[in-house]
Order: sequence, then C-alpha cells, then structure tokens
Amino acid sequence: MSSWPALPPDVIDWFRSAFAEANSAATSRLFNVPNIHEPALDDALIEALIPLSPPRLLPSGAVVEMNIHNIGGLRRFHRWETADISVIVFVYRGGNLLAQKIGFLQSKRLYPANNDVDDSDPVDFAFGINKFLRRDPKSVLSRLHRKFDFNTGCTYAALTAGSDQIAAMADFTRHFGEAIYYLLYNPPSLPASIRYPVTEKQIVENPVLGCRVFTIADIDRALTPLPTNTAPTFQNINAIAPSSDWRLEHWAADLLLTCQVGRQFDGSDEELVSNLLVRRSGPIGAAIAISIELGASGD
Repeated sequence: MSSWPALPPDVIDWFRSAFAEANSAATSRLFNVPNIHEPALDDALIEALIPLSPPRLLPSGAVVEMNIHNIGGLRRFHRWETADISVIVFVYRGGNLLAQKIGFLQSKRLYPANNDVDDSDPVDFAFGINKFLRRDPKSVLSRLHRKFDFNTGCTYAALTAGSDQIAAMADFTRHFGEAIYYLLYNPPSLPASIRYPVTEKQIVENPVLGCRVFTIADIDRALTPLPTNTAPTFQNINAIAPSSDWRLEHWAADLLLTCQVGRQFDGSDEELVSNLLVRRSGPIGAAIAISIELGASGD
C-alpha cells in the first residue's frame, strides 16, 4: 500500500474549519432541543458541511471537495449498526489517485438527567409522517414546563456494556483494523440546564465540550467495570484518563487527513468496505467523501 502523501497546511486548516462548523451546528441543535433523538444530531453535522462541499481552490494550489450522501435518520430496528457516519479521503496528484483511507464514526448522545429523549420506536418508524395524525390526546401545553439538566453523572444511554453492537464493532475491527471511533454529542459545556418554554434560540460557537471523538479502546476501558446493559456516564469515561477525547475537527483534519487515525484501504478490502457503504440497507447512515487534488508535480 502506498505511503500517505504530505498535505499542504492550508488543506488541513480548511477542513479543520469546516468540521468545526459541523461541531458547532450539532452542539447547537442538542442545546436548543435537549431531548432530540440522536439521528437528528448526525443530520445537523452533515447539513453544516453541505454548503462547504463544492470544489474550492486554496492558496497552495490544492483543490478540495466533499461529496456527501445522507440517508438521514433511517433506523434499522432490532439490528445493530457498526457505524453511523463514514469519512473517506481520496488524495490525487495531476488527476491520478495517490492514496485513500477511511474512518468511521459511531455516534451517541449524552442524555439529560431525566433521561427524557425523543427516541423513535418501531411504531413511529412504520407510521412515518402519519404518526402526526395519531396525536397524543393530551395537549402539548401539559409538557410546557420541563427542565433538562446535564452534568457529569449523565449517561450515554444508548451505549451499554455487553451489547450486540459493541461485539459487532469489535468483530469489524478484528477484520479491518482500527477504523471505527465513537462520536459523542455533548452540550457546549457541563453543567448545563435548559428550561421549557424557551424564550430564544441559543447560539453556539466553538463549544468548549461539544462533539468529542474517542477510540474504541478508550470506551471499552470505561465499559469494562460496568455490569451488562449499563450505560457509562460522562464521568465514567473521563475517569479512565482517555488517550483520545479529541474535538471532532481535530480528529477529522489533524489526525485523519495526516494518516494518524483511520485506515488506508485498497482493492483487497473492497468486499468489507462495500458491505458498509454500497449496500443501501447496510449499517451506515451518511458518507462524507473528501477529495484533495494536489496538482501536478512541481506545481
């Protein structure tokens, strides 16, 4: 497999800025709608990148582009998901492909202390938009006064020790190598509190906490002491002194684009990668393809 080419600093800087916007967008959505279900946070991240996706010429002469495909909040009930978002990087010089690599993100959100999160269920999924015709007989005003508190004791409730999903991710890693990472959605900072009814939209820029990326090894260390089906708290994960805990933009730009995380791949990996990306029923909700053209040699 070919060595990973060095990328101009302005390429790294541009993608760091792009994914920082995505971090702020997803964090803002969680902070403004604290009981929103997790797929909508994935959507916010993807939607923030779309306006930045057209080809762009940078001062170094490199051209960058993103192609984005998002199935949306498609849920596969009673089935595990290996990852929610894939980030694939293609590097070219003079129109010729030099190298390619991939990283996967399995996303989980921090739940408020009251665990009140609007998770979809199989009935909602089956009814689709028709569920709005099946209205709750109680007025929405009965739920007007609610409070959502976030603190270090809150859990990533959809991430549980001993789950089939964790086993599936471990199996994929054994076959493909280290390419899957956890993306944890958090409020801008902790502690945080949101009260309904709201009075204005909260603007989030460059959150102190926000979207954080962890290695599977770090999350496994946090889960190991926990009983089966128990979810880790924010404190559980930080108590292990994780070696990762990267901001989303740092993971994407400073680590993935410099080949410090993720995995290079070639034709020998085609079947495994295809099962995740090409099959529409496969366990990936969104794909971000990053193309970087370095120009002809000597440019």
